[in-house]
Amino acid sequence: MEKKYSIKILLLASAWIISANAFSQSYTWKNVKIGGGGFVSGLIFHPSQNDLLYARTDVGGAYRWNAVTSNWIPITDFMGQDDENYSGVLSIATDPNDVNRVYMATGLYTAWWAGNAAVFSSTDKGSTWTRHNLTIKLGGNEDGRNSGERLAVDPNLGSILYLGSSKDGLWKSTDYGSNWSKVNSFPVSTFSGAGVSFVLFDKSTGTTGNATQTIYVGIMQTGTNLYKSTDGGVTWSAVPGQPTTLMPLQGVLASNGTMYITYADNPGPSNITTGAVYKLITSTNTFTALTLPAGQGGFSGVSVDASNANTVVVSTMDRWWPRDEIFRSTDGGNTWTALLTSATWNQTSAPYTTGYTAHWIADVEIDPFDNTKAWFVTGYGVFQTTNISAAPVSWTFQNAGLEEMVSLSLASPASGVPLLSAEGDHDGFRHVDVDISPVAGKFSPSYSSNGSIDVGQTNTNYVVRTYNNSSGNYGAYSTNQGAGWTIFGSYPAGTTGGGSIALSANAATIVWSPDGAAVSYSTNNGTTWTAATGISSGQAVTGDKVNSNKFYGYNATTGICHVSTNGGVSFSDGATGLPLLQSWELWMAQTRSVFGVEGDVWLTSGYNGLYHSVNSGASFTKITGVDAAYKVAFGMAAGAATYPAIYIQGRVGGTYGFYRSIDGGSTWARINDDAHNFLAVRSFTADPKIYGRVYIGTSGRGIIYGDDATALPVLFSSVGVSARNVSNTTFADVKWTTASERNVAYFAVERTTDTIQWKEVGRVNSNQLRSYKYSDDITALNGTLFYRIKEVDYDNRVTYSSVVSLRRTAVSYTKVNVWPNPPVGNIIKVNISSPVGQNVVIRLLDASGRIMYSSSIIGISTGNNIIELPAVQFTKGNIAFIEILNATNSKQIEVIKFIN
Repeated sequence: MEKKYSIKILLLASAWIISANAFSQSYTWKNVKIGGGGFVSGLIFHPSQNDLLYARTDVGGAYRWNAVTSNWIPITDFMGQDDENYSGVLSIATDPNDVNRVYMATGLYTAWWAGNAAVFSSTDKGSTWTRHNLTIKLGGNEDGRNSGERLAVDPNLGSILYLGSSKDGLWKSTDYGSNWSKVNSFPVSTFSGAGVSFVLFDKSTGTTGNATQTIYVGIMQTGTNLYKSTDGGVTWSAVPGQPTTLMPLQGVLASNGTMYITYADNPGPSNITTGAVYKLITSTNTFTALTLPAGQGGFSGVSVDASNANTVVVSTMDRWWPRDEIFRSTDGGNTWTALLTSATWNQTSAPYTTGYTAHWIADVEIDPFDNTKAWFVTGYGVFQTTNISAAPVSWTFQNAGLEEMVSLSLASPASGVPLLSAEGDHDGFRHVDVDISPVAGKFSPSYSSNGSIDVGQTNTNYVVRTYNNSSGNYGAYSTNQGAGWTIFGSYPAGTTGGGSIALSANAATIVWSPDGAAVSYSTNNGTTWTAATGISSGQAVTGDKVNSNKFYGYNATTGICHVSTNGGVSFSDGATGLPLLQSWELWMAQTRSVFGVEGDVWLTSGYNGLYHSVNSGASFTKITGVDAAYKVAFGMAAGAATYPAIYIQGRVGGTYGFYRSIDGGSTWARINDDAHNFLAVRSFTADPKIYGRVYIGTSGRGIIYGDDATALPVLFSSVGVSARNVSNTTFADVKWTTASERNVAYFAVERTTDTIQWKEVGRVNSNQLRSYKYSDDITALNGTLFYRIKEVDYDNRVTYSSVVSLRRTAVSYTKVNVWPNPPVGNIIKVNISSPVGQNVVIRLLDASGRIMYSSSIIGISTGNNIIELPAVQFTKGNIAFIEILNATNSKQIEVIKFIN
């Protein structure tokens, strides 16, 4: 049953009630597992309940930690496309006396065009929320988002909250966050910088049921920047003796009344060049500068042991060499120990982070209930240690359930892997198993943000992608379904960014609409490009999925559909009079063609609805009943239907959501509920291989995939593989169990060594045993073997299990040498002496761990292998690193330091 939601009207503030508990009975939703991927800007422990921990992000909402299952629970998935402004969580506050109460201050930007901010309140740990609209804006994705918690609950009187704004002074609520008024007595009414950095209550200056009297407020500005009230916020004064040449970012009060404050010369998280840490004896207003190991950059995070006021940890910010660091003191700041320099790291849950170093350590927290545990945040996720006193400290990338990738483009091939993705900041991924973070890591060569990706309809091994990097010619192609890449030989004149790209059905023609240049086509893998005629620059196109000569584009500024029938050489006007969109609405305009049907094209036009053409774009018919359409995609047809299932992100009958039609658009069924909107959507596709499967690329919640639970003929409970030796024969015993089966014909056991070409090695009939086994003779095989189970039902629909692997041969790695060191000229040579033939990837890293060059997959043979690499990416005289990775499992083979 669908849960109903009520609307509650409050005086002077509107409130929107959203439940996060309701769940669609027909659809199940999960993240495509990658792990982290975005800036986690703060961690907030509840001081009164063990293991109650919240995380806030700059664009991906908020999470609550589940210590039992060791995963993060998203608590803002009720937010949809129209709520994108609230996905930037600037601050979180807990009520120290009520473990169920939690608050969020939200808002992405403070520019004139941005929407007003809101405070959300919850009385059930974030399972449901009430929204309280503000009349000001907050910058949850602006400079200063790395600062402390500027939203705070009075620890003696929970109805009182203070909120330090980004631009508009200090605000106060006396009714649990429902209504807010500006604190006019606060000395600074507007901010030219990033605003308030933290609000701190001194609990000892109040009694239960009465307002706390002493409150501290830090401001991200030089000059006077730390204020204090000793009468419950009635009057304020500057704390005497404070540092004025830097700005405070975070502050924390120890149990003995000592305050530790981190300082920097800029708000951060970027452009900080210097900083300091001070200790303030609050009883005497005495500031003492603490001496920490020297290095560039400033300081941000700070935390004090709840059971020992002399134990404190601080984090650096923007210390690019040798890396950002966390320092720990057990004597009140007199001496410090570095916790990261010699640390050990476990990042196996997210192989793409191999080689990443900790940066943007905005926050570090000691567990208030177990001082052996600590956490810190980075620009790509969260780390935890369970023994901060160890030497060395071991840190684990702890991001299960926390997915913050911004997914800019998605493609689901007609055969092969389930999904290919293009991601902001992290290139993109080849998802062999959507429930496992890609073992091979991200695309290589690596060029940071990738904006567009497409795969051939009939040649599914051929893939193209684009990115905003001229050194990689803005784009690349793959002939093995994204396992390896070759950069284009050139790019259209005038290109300034990757833009969008499309393939013909047979992948013989690439049509590219790069930023700053004309729409162009190539028939030689991007070696050369020729400008198309009859179509304006900046126009995204899509290829017909049957006829390789046809391409389509919808110009939403002129209302014209452009059609090419000669492989992108020229375009002519098709349908005219199509809906017009403003410049800020163009993201809603999308053209997509249907697989299996020539000339079948759909386009979205935002609030103007959904349109369909059956004559190659010559004319379009508006689909009745669809009020708004932002994205459209096509997946496997339902049952005996011959036309693909259609999926849209939009509004039907006035209700926003994700919808599916299995009858060509005549009727629509909503497949999500109000609790599962997943923030703003940036990309959208469906799976042609699995009925009911849809992929949603979000603007900060990673990639979501949905399955129709009623459509799945089988639900796999477990899949595993193990080796078994019998005399001189070795078997891989593949075992699987099912939770339910319906209409299942048989199970096919498939094996691959490259995750590209899958081979059926055996079949097992379904007999409702629910527990199955197949033994595969692997005596003659070496390397890593991957297995999956393909269920085939009597309607020829298929369901795949997760992928499992078995390592056939244990490889011991030997010498890796680099010469000349330092390099002479622009080339450095690497000699890899390998005991076996294997595939490797070689990366060049700068001293901060940033990847400056990544090779494609290189096959090396037994013995010595000499490989030449470019050494021009580094400033001469700097220390850099060469990293050798196994291309199959992304495990590090060796790292060599050299002087460039």
